Formats: sequence, C-alpha cells, structure tokens
Amino acid sequence: MSYRLGESLSALVRATCDGANSIDSSVLTQLAATSTSSFTALSLSQIRNSVQSLAGRAVRPFDEASKSFVGVIHPFALGDVLADNSNDSPIDILKHTPVGQARMDELVSVDLTEVIELPSSGVQFFQTNLVTQSNNYKSVAGLVALRTYIFGRDGVFAINLGAKGDTGYGDGEWRNIECNIMQNVN
Repeated sequence: MSYRLGESLSALVRATCDGANSIDSSVLTQLAATSTSSFTALSLSQIRNSVQSLAGRAVRPFDEASKSFVGVIHPFALGDVLADNSNDSPIDILKHTPVGQARMDELVSVDLTEVIELPSSGVQFFQTNLVTQSNNYKSVAGLVALRTYIFGRDGVFAINLGAKGDTGYGDGEWRNIECNIMQNVN
C-alpha cells in the first residue's frame, strides 16, 4: 500500500509539473535532437541555466538552510551529466582538489534514497525512474526523452478567489487577497 501511495503522489507531482508549461511556456526547456544517433545529453551547464531561470522568476531555494533547490532526475540523465568530460563538467570541477577527488566516488550511486548534489549546481537531486518519458521526441522516431525536474519554494502556487457567502474549502473564511513579494528589503 505504501509503494502504491508513493507512486500516486509521484504521479500527481509529475502531472502538476508537466502541465505548468500550459500556464507559463518558459518553464519547459527542451534540448535539441535531430536524429536517433545524434542527440543532446543533459549537462551541468543546462542544470545551472535552469537554476538561474528559477532565480530570475524570484523562486526561492527549496531548502533555505543549504540554499539549494531540489530535483528529480532519471539515473540515465544523471549518468549523462556524470559522463560529460568537457570543461566545467562535474568531474572536471572536482578533480583539482584532494577533497573533490574523494567526492567523485560519491556522485556515482545506485542507491535511489541517496541525495546527490552536483558541484556548483545548487540542486540536490533524487534519482528515480518515475519521470515523464516523451516517445518520438521532437518528431524523431524512436528517440525517447526523459524529464528532469527542479523544484523551488513557491514555484507553483494556487490562489482561492473566495468571496462572502462562498462555501469553498476550509472553514469558509473569506478576505481580500494580499500578495507580497519582497526582495532585498532593508
């Protein structure tokens, strides 16, 4: 029963995230793909760009203490990020110090309960195979895309527009909407 509940909750979160681009189309970042033999793998720079995109929308880090976002990634996509051997890849960043070299072994893990933090990404990832898959990605027959999700605090929210006399949810309390977003307040 617990496993089924976990899958149901995961499906609800995925449905919310996958549908978010119908409200704001800029939340969906698609990588290029031209053929089944030539595709773009997920990279650390694309993760950094997504984090900066969230910051540009005033989405706060999910974990205020560590100032990091939380993400869900498929093990295949994580493998693509870790296999990247270009400049500023995770391995390239870590190989320059003894502490970094010791951390390289921690990045590769098959333990799906373990949190993986890629260097200089600002995201703590959880691995799971429960991500949305897009078959025939960008109309390329046989090409499958795996979604990666990055979450922040107040990234998706809802407002109840209740009025006097409404019998919505809660105790029926109604009041005017107060929206306040403050940054860099002295």
